[in-house]
Amino acid sequence: MMSDRVRIQRCHDALQKAGLDALVCRLPENIVMLTGYWPMNGFAFLIFPSENDPVLIAPVPEEELANDSWVKDVRLFKWGLVDSGDPYESIGKLLQGAAADLGLQGKRVGYEGSFEFVAAPYVGAEPSVFSQVTLNLYQQAFGDNLVDATSLIHKQRLYKTEAEIERLRIVNDVARMGLKAFAEQVVPGKSEIEIVAAVESAIMQGGTGYKGVKVARAWASVMSGPRAAAAYKPHLLSTQRRLEPGDMALLELATVADGWWSDLTRTRVAGNPSVADLEKWRTVVEAQRAALDAIKPGVMACAVDKAARDLIEARGLGQYFIHHTGHGLGLRYHEAEPFLHPAVETCLEPGMVSSVEPGIYIEGWGGMRCEDNIVVTETGVEILSEFSRSLAG
Repeated sequence: MMSDRVRIQRCHDALQKAGLDALVCRLPENIVMLTGYWPMNGFAFLIFPSENDPVLIAPVPEEELANDSWVKDVRLFKWGLVDSGDPYESIGKLLQGAAADLGLQGKRVGYEGSFEFVAAPYVGAEPSVFSQVTLNLYQQAFGDNLVDATSLIHKQRLYKTEAEIERLRIVNDVARMGLKAFAEQVVPGKSEIEIVAAVESAIMQGGTGYKGVKVARAWASVMSGPRAAAAYKPHLLSTQRRLEPGDMALLELATVADGWWSDLTRTRVAGNPSVADLEKWRTVVEAQRAALDAIKPGVMACAVDKAARDLIEARGLGQYFIHHTGHGLGLRYHEAEPFLHPAVETCLEPGMVSSVEPGIYIEGWGGMRCEDNIVVTETGVEILSEFSRSLAG
């Protein structure tokens, strides 16, 4: 795999500016950024020095994946077999050996000390996590001069490189397979959970192998009819409720392809929409367009939110737009920055990636939202997830 030289240089520069001699990571989302390798369950470690080449420590079952990274020095430990022994003992020895080889014992080493939300790895059913056990391993390898580098890592993740943006184009290509399935499945008689299953299946089947993608997965949620009035919540619960003619269905879709994430939403109607519903949907789509038109370098995040919010308010629906207009994403389904919110005055800059997702939610009626992913360019905005915004047909 070709290395992302821009990402590597940016990280070297950031570590040197922060006075850190190295960064040690075990969260898959950070390892994929710095190596191109997406650990399957989060049981791999990366030592990334401020000047020298990195060392990657990975379990033997993931040897093929680790060797396909752009790290040349890959050190393996046994795991999962009868003769594997204690993997933490093996990891500890490998960390200590790498620290000695790189001259990092007693040096200032950054680590992922304050990550509360983390991206699901491929083995989402049983991911491993950072804990005191990991911190003890780091202290034994590097000493007590460890520094919480969470803010430095988030700053790195805020500005995507061109190679990373290409990965985001690919995951959004894959996500569109799910949007297509959703549009086809929203018909009277289908249940929410049946639609969810079809969307996730389309992404896994069509995305695996697409443009070299090794792993494509999806987490879809659908809420329909009056239930969709609660679809503003961070997590939606799909049920066996079956769509009736005229019901709207709202899809919330997280897609991951080799560690890169997309977050999309579409709303469709089962059958023919009413004139009133079409007018509401036109408002949501035009609000999204207003926000997209506002995005360019130097524009404050709150101004983008205002563009969408003002249009919805002008149509008499402002009280029903109750969440922010967008959030960061890329190495996770939701990233902290940029945050398109009325109170955030941070200016947008090229390389920032965000969702743009105005919506309205009315108790007793339902809800609708239109969400796409964008990257801020030197001159404006690129929509990464272009797909039909039709409510029906």
